[in-house]
Amino acid sequence: MKAGGQTHDWFTWGEVLEPRAGTTALATYADQYYAGSIAAITRRLGKGSVTYVGVDSLTGSLEAQLVRDVFARAGVATENLAEGFIVDWRDGLWVATNSTEKTQPAPIPAQAKILLGTREVPTAGVTVWRE
Repeated sequence: MKAGGQTHDWFTWGEVLEPRAGTTALATYADQYYAGSIAAITRRLGKGSVTYVGVDSLTGSLEAQLVRDVFARAGVATENLAEGFIVDWRDGLWVATNSTEKTQPAPIPAQAKILLGTREVPTAGVTVWRE
């Protein structure tokens, strides 16, 4: 699988897409029966876009890349957090939960008020803040 100059392994599911006019290919198959065929597409629609991914990458790396690209095209900032480090917005508060084996930095703005924990979230730790 090739997308944006990167390669991704795939295995369990693959569709061959036939894009219509106005649709852009985002990923193509690099091997097997599908080699050269389109696997993911996008199309501008109204103020946004519609993206369809017709393949399941082995590690989820392709899907993660395509989602980041969709957000980037929309001008929405994203974080590149470690696997197992989760930041959620809930009931007016930000919550960072660290399930990794290393301390992780929480993406807390300078003006935010930390209610629980610290900017550096230890293993099995939680930090809660309000902006």
